[in-house]
Amino acid sequence: MILPAPDPTCRRLFHADRLTAEGHRVALEIWIRATGREREGTRVIIYRCKRCAGFHITRKRIAPKSTFLGPPAELVEIPPEPNLILGL
Repeated sequence: MILPAPDPTCRRLFHADRLTAEGHRVALEIWIRATGREREGTRVIIYRCKRCAGFHITRKRIAPKSTFLGPPAELVEIPPEPNLILGL
């Protein structure tokens, strides 16, 4: 098993385990909101580095949530209209 070790070529802050990276991520989100640097459509995430096997923090773009409007008109069953002439 490869133990995580800081690698200078990663050029990111190194965290040896996910728990410390999660603590730093929460603190970073609080700092970003407090200073007004929050960007629309992004969030702060933790990922495992393939090079140093440590955990790093970065911003990731997220797709906006789409609003569900319902099924297409072709799939909606239209109830038959009553025939007023025959009294049905």
